[in-house]
Amino acid sequence: MKKHSLILSILCIAFSLKAHAQVSIDSLLAHAAKQWAGFPMESIYLQTSKDTYETGEDLWFKAYQLDAQSFGLSDKSKTLYLQMISPKDSVVWQEKYPVENGIVSGHVYVDEKLSEGDYSLQAYTKHSFYQNDTTGIISARKVKIVKNIAHLATSEAIKDSTFRFEVFPEGGNLVSGIPTQLAFKATDGKGNPVFIEGTIYQDDEVLNRLKSVHNGMGSVLFTPYHDKAYKIVLSNGKSYLLPKIHPTGMVLRLTKQDKKQLSFLVSQSNNLPNQEVYLVGQMRGMVCCMAKGVLKDNLKISIPTDNFFYQGIAEFTLFDTSMQPIAERLVYVHPEKKLYITAEPKKKSYAIREKASIKIKVTDNEGKPIRANLGISVYDQAYNNPANPTNIVSYSYMSSQIRGKIYDPTYYFDERNNGRTEGMELLLLTQGWRRYVWGMKQPTYPGKPFLNDEIKGIQTLKSKKKSEQNQRTEQLIQISGAEGNSLFIWADSTGRFTVGTEVMKGLRGGYVYLKPMLSKEFKPILELTDYFPLIDSMKRYRPDYYPIANLSQSKNKQELDLPVISSDSTILLNEVTVTAKGYRPFRDKMMGRLDSLAKIVNNAYVCTTCNYLINYKTDYSAHHNEFGHCPAKGRKQPINGEKYEIAKFKYYKDNFFMVEDRQTIIYQGPLFTEEELLRMNNLWRTKSYYPVREFYQPDETDMQLSIPDARNTLLWQPSIITDEKGEATVSFYCSDVNTGFLGVVEGVDGSGLLGNTNCEFRVIRK
Repeated sequence: MKKHSLILSILCIAFSLKAHAQVSIDSLLAHAAKQWAGFPMESIYLQTSKDTYETGEDLWFKAYQLDAQSFGLSDKSKTLYLQMISPKDSVVWQEKYPVENGIVSGHVYVDEKLSEGDYSLQAYTKHSFYQNDTTGIISARKVKIVKNIAHLATSEAIKDSTFRFEVFPEGGNLVSGIPTQLAFKATDGKGNPVFIEGTIYQDDEVLNRLKSVHNGMGSVLFTPYHDKAYKIVLSNGKSYLLPKIHPTGMVLRLTKQDKKQLSFLVSQSNNLPNQEVYLVGQMRGMVCCMAKGVLKDNLKISIPTDNFFYQGIAEFTLFDTSMQPIAERLVYVHPEKKLYITAEPKKKSYAIREKASIKIKVTDNEGKPIRANLGISVYDQAYNNPANPTNIVSYSYMSSQIRGKIYDPTYYFDERNNGRTEGMELLLLTQGWRRYVWGMKQPTYPGKPFLNDEIKGIQTLKSKKKSEQNQRTEQLIQISGAEGNSLFIWADSTGRFTVGTEVMKGLRGGYVYLKPMLSKEFKPILELTDYFPLIDSMKRYRPDYYPIANLSQSKNKQELDLPVISSDSTILLNEVTVTAKGYRPFRDKMMGRLDSLAKIVNNAYVCTTCNYLINYKTDYSAHHNEFGHCPAKGRKQPINGEKYEIAKFKYYKDNFFMVEDRQTIIYQGPLFTEEELLRMNNLWRTKSYYPVREFYQPDETDMQLSIPDARNTLLWQPSIITDEKGEATVSFYCSDVNTGFLGVVEGVDGSGLLGNTNCEFRVIRK
């Protein structure tokens, strides 16, 4: 039968179709929109001040809250939930931070008691983490924790003897008699690529040779037949059968791609009737274009890339005449649409304690200046971790879109890599995964948001009077911050109340305290929802898809600068920590005040007349002295840790008293748990926004001091806004650390363009 070809024009739909479009297509697009509405609407990227931290240091971070479709800054969620997870999967830090115009600037304290290892910062917002979402993609950033950077072990790829080999027919299926591109991928048990060579056999005869061309991946074009037997034999002796070959069906192939258009070939078996087919293109849930035509044997479809407004993975789905999805193909489009950022230090080397500066310039792909929101960090290169292969571009455009662990994702976005386009094509053929599932069957929705930006609770009342037991009116609740500042809110007639985000900002300090303002006849109980345990329970069953680093190019430990020694042979320590034995519970200002009040209420006191400590022990509380009754004209509060005398008296007739025992003791007031202090004061407590912390930057006066300056992070500036020329300059002082320093710049323009860059310079001791 003669093959027929047809170049189709594209119907740009922009979420609506022309009047003559069929009702079934309208239904399809409406269904797609409905599906997208159930998926997370935000993506969170975490930028940190460096990759590696020593225990006892401050970890600074910036969170970009991006719209999941456009990657513009999102203002949907107002609260960021942040956890730091240990290598043993335990939570070592969890706090809440306010979101301001899609940006969060925050701080995490790296506790001195933490063990060494790779920790994970994980971020959640109301519109980025859903109860039933099965994508398994959690917004995360890995950081390495060490006791001392000088003892940091060299990062090496972990070898695994497990071998995995998979094949992936382009579009989804092998169909008899239709040429198909068969992609393959070989990895070890850790996801590291394995180079392979092999042969495809058809009925025990050599049909094709195959060989890895990039990170264990490759492809071969061949025509399968359902009445033939096929197998792949690798050079390691392992043998694999091909996937099922369907006797009839359709195949979708991408035959050509350039900056302006994509060329597809749709083929079907000769014995199938002519039918109308549809090729729909979407990106991150947004339907961008659609082509339709009558498929006889072959059908060529050309789609202009102008239909896609952003950089990223475009998903093309082929539908048959009954609107059932038949095949799918992922294609990467518009890699040029990003922020082009340059960061140039004023000098290539600086003297210790010299003032340094870096000039930043941001443009789009046409060279036009861009006003961008950037974050910059400058730190000792020894704290860079080559085992952390992620940045804002690779995470947003790739890692957050494809399920599974991606090997060396930053490779595909580095313009210095000549083979990155071909490598990206193989990656999408072998690891492509459709996040937004098409089809007319009822999908499994991820559910409604379960996190709240605000603090929500309910107040229940119990009354001593039965007549008032079921009475409900609006009730006043006092809300106090950790610093002691307070205001009032109302609980409605059902007892429900909300502490809004603006109130939380005003009382920012770690916790808020709630006190019902009720008469003594009522015994209130407040129920407050803690969302962190809910987060823990839901993320437990989601696999870890953090990318895998290519460590073959990383520096050896011997190549890194050793710990700094000053000219007088003094070793510069990053920090000196003085610790003492014994336990003293942490109190913020509010809890400290409650603790002090509780101790004042205590009956123990020092008599200013006889100087005995009274009411400290039951048998030693008599108020007398050796010479008779003490007039007890004054009293004072005992002080913890001070020495006092206590006395035990025996009473005789005629007002005569004898000292039976005398002891010198060190006074220790009663210790109350935080829960006891709260209940004693009719208070409840819940997490609010973590306090504001400021990154220390020395000024010119500080630089004149003789105290050694061992700062390894010279600059952390999370909010730099470039001017109308797309430019900004940052200045900072170098420390006494004479080594190589790395500057990392990442950011967004707010409307969907992302970018990053690095720069280097040295600090020398003249």
